[in-house]
Amino acid sequence: MSMVSIKRRQLAYKLGSKADTRQFVLFSKTTNGDHGRKVFIDAALAPLFASLIDPNSAKGVQTIMKIEQLRAIAGGVTSNSNVNTPFEYMENFVDLALYYQIHNGVAEAGNSAVPGVYITDITFAGSETRSKAGLYSSASFRGQRQTSLVPDDIATNDVGVIHTGKDVDDCAEQVSEIAGRDNWGNPKNFNLFYIPDMVRNEMGIWITPCRRAFRPMEAAQSLANTLVQTQQRRLSTSPIHWAIDSDGIKLLQLALEHVPGILDKHQFKLSDPVGDVLKVINLLEKKGAKFAYEPIIYTKTNKRALATTALSLKYGSLSRHQSSLEDKLRGKMASSSYGSVHNHTQPSKIGMDFLTYTKNLSGAVSW
Repeated sequence: MSMVSIKRRQLAYKLGSKADTRQFVLFSKTTNGDHGRKVFIDAALAPLFASLIDPNSAKGVQTIMKIEQLRAIAGGVTSNSNVNTPFEYMENFVDLALYYQIHNGVAEAGNSAVPGVYITDITFAGSETRSKAGLYSSASFRGQRQTSLVPDDIATNDVGVIHTGKDVDDCAEQVSEIAGRDNWGNPKNFNLFYIPDMVRNEMGIWITPCRRAFRPMEAAQSLANTLVQTQQRRLSTSPIHWAIDSDGIKLLQLALEHVPGILDKHQFKLSDPVGDVLKVINLLEKKGAKFAYEPIIYTKTNKRALATTALSLKYGSLSRHQSSLEDKLRGKMASSSYGSVHNHTQPSKIGMDFLTYTKNLSGAVSW
């Protein structure tokens, strides 16, 4: 979970309290309370919102209209409710998941929130899958890829990939190119720690309208066990080379909280990381993990990765041992559209609604 998400999560039950440093602004002119409830959104989400939604596209317009409909449908039959917090919800809009709270102005201890709907986070929506989260071994046999669950959680191949997909077989096919080929030109065998799409739902335990529940921490614990078991049982002197793409960094961050020892038999490479990249690098370094020659790479096509890295750099820094890497990251952000995004004033300070602000911001974002 990214640092910004964690901060929002920690304050989730104290909305409007003195400890709540978030700046909520009206989502749009349409959600000002004239017709239905007011809809507010955390101003800190502006860079992420701009990277996920193109307001000038048909799909973007459709998504914005659905978000504006929260003034009438929030908390209704289509929403997913948090089992631990009755006023917290998640709604799927097109291919996005929106997290929000509803406050009705009832006197609550330390809560001075204006009645309305408060959007606290936004990310891609996950899809249901029958494939279990966990460690798999994937091998190419006569041109066909065969993937099987590893029962003892010990990664034995020299290459490992942590990746998200709709099911494990589809995921293995996607990441076979990441694993690469051997000296004979044949596809390499690799270990895959598979993350179901629903792990992207990082806000806790949610009950859907169909009463299904998903627990991301179970997957994080499984990954932690894989890292620990492999560390203890690996005989080779060379580390396993783990490649982690996109949202996989979120699960890695959660997993590292459950790893008590060192990880010097593991090497990591992050590709288009969508999460608190500085915190993850610092955690790995503390545990003695090794890094690829280029620990972090960006394809320039994943704007969510650039946006979250910009936020990570804004709120944190790497250790002095990784100062050169931090300089490279800051230089990359400065040369991207997110250098200017990062320095923008928060919308609540410039007197406009969130949607107008992000539309202006889209001029700085290369769609």
